[in-house]
Amino acid sequence: MSDNGESGGEGAGREESGGGHNPSYRLRRPGGEVDKSRIVNAPGIVLVIAGAIVAAFAFMAFAPERTARLTQEAAGLVPAAFASGPEANGGVLAMAAPLVTHMFVHAGLAHLLMNTLFLLAFGTPVARRMNADGALQSSAAFAAASMFLTFYLLCGAVGALAFIALHADEYTLLVGASGGVFGLLGGLVRFAFNRTTLFGPEDARFNGLTARPVIGWTMFVVLTNNPVAAALLSPMAGGGGIAWEAHMGGYFFGLLTYPFFERAARGFR
Repeated sequence: MSDNGESGGEGAGREESGGGHNPSYRLRRPGGEVDKSRIVNAPGIVLVIAGAIVAAFAFMAFAPERTARLTQEAAGLVPAAFASGPEANGGVLAMAAPLVTHMFVHAGLAHLLMNTLFLLAFGTPVARRMNADGALQSSAAFAAASMFLTFYLLCGAVGALAFIALHADEYTLLVGASGGVFGLLGGLVRFAFNRTTLFGPEDARFNGLTARPVIGWTMFVVLTNNPVAAALLSPMAGGGGIAWEAHMGGYFFGLLTYPFFERAARGFR
């Protein structure tokens, strides 16, 4: 989960459709049996993101204490600093960079493991659905993987902006990948749970915003990401605050924009 200094079915109501059957995200072999390798193995782009997060954590864990602290402060996002504008931050790029870099910094091992686990769980089906497998095997797959990465990073950035909006005068440090992870969950519920069997063939159809899976998961996210829930779950974050605002911002951005990114990614094929 994001830390503020972590300190921190069928779906009725499908409203959009596009594309036809595509074997790249079917989980059954031609004979009908489940292809277990498609369930376990994450696409390369998801592994790259997870690897970058783990590498950043390892660097900070083994770097001198002062270096680790300065790195965290530089990569993490401080709402009051962001709200002070480009001039106070040394330019637009320096002001905006933490919207992305905070996603690669984690406050502790439990924080890292939780975000990495859910990144793999949610990112794998979303990346496959976007045809982002095998990014180094063709230019089309590389473009689709780039679109997946863009979607993930924007979810995290919007989550950070939601956090800033409610803490604009605070010097709390926001770190963690879960704004992006919750965005992947938002994308996932736009197409998951609308097939006849859990690992059966899928059509390139989307769950509408009023579909039961979307409403159910959205209610779950709202009920578990609010001030009361954050206070109750805070001990699980090592006593640090849970940035529920970033979770909500990332989730709703992913939920609302995912169909656009999927269509764009699949258009490269």
